[in-house]
Amino acid sequence: METIQIKTLIDITNPKVYRPGQGSMLEQNQYKNWTTFQQCIGLRSLIEYDSNPTSEIVDLKGLGFGNRYRGEHRVWTFEFRPDRSLAYDNDQGDVIGLLKEDINSVPIIEKLTETINIKHAVFDLESPQNRNIIIKALLGQST
Repeated sequence: METIQIKTLIDITNPKVYRPGQGSMLEQNQYKNWTTFQQCIGLRSLIEYDSNPTSEIVDLKGLGFGNRYRGEHRVWTFEFRPDRSLAYDNDQGDVIGLLKEDINSVPIIEKLTETINIKHAVFDLESPQNRNIIIKALLGQST
């Protein structure tokens, strides 16, 4: 079963705040982004993962994010396994094509702990300038 890796400049921290009124407003909004993200990747498959998203400050050069994002920024990384092979395969043979469609342009809450200025408050997989999420299938690997 393939592992799928997602890197994003959008705060998808799972602060484990499960009820309205728990935690700070920041934690509640982080949780909203996390659940939105989870729902998108879970539309076509049940997913398994070993750890919550991690974040670190890295140089974006060569990672594939939009060209308006340069230098060092916070990047969240999440790896998961779908419950079946080719769950996100599209008619063009892209093994993650449907996942890209499911996530692209989905609204997010911005101005959390991101280090970028977001032009449009959505997950953007397509814009050469504003791409803020990268999805890769790590075939033959597990998390």
